Amino acid sequence: MKKYEQIRKKLIKRKENLEQRLDNIDQDILHTDTPPDPDSEEQALERQNDEVLDTLGGLVRSELEEINMALTRIEQGEYGTCSVCGKAIPIERLKAVPHADRCVVCADLEVEEYSVAIILYADEKKHHHA
Repeated sequence: MKKYEQIRKKLIKRKENLEQRLDNIDQDILHTDTPPDPDSEEQALERQNDEVLDTLGGLVRSELEEINMALTRIEQGEYGTCSVCGKAIPIERLKAVPHADRCVVCADLEVEEYSVAIILYADEKKHHHA
């Protein structure tokens, strides 16, 4: 665990920042400081802003989950090992992406598989509507 102490501290600091940001987003969505605007155009804009904030909140929650899993892996002595192939994740990658649980090769394979799935889905929809 000492080997990754710097990274652990970085993860904890990032986690605290994200939790504060999430709290701010949640407060903005609730509009706790201002009553709803009676103007329908303004209400539509507020709903649009809420959707953006909700999406941002989802991204923050997702990153928080990844950080929590990384902190758990550090505690359990599993940090720095690829969850797919079991090989060591290079320290350079861990410094760049501290919550990484896959080596570059396995992460790239996942991205490629996802990209292929999107292309196949788009082709299927195109042929289905043709």
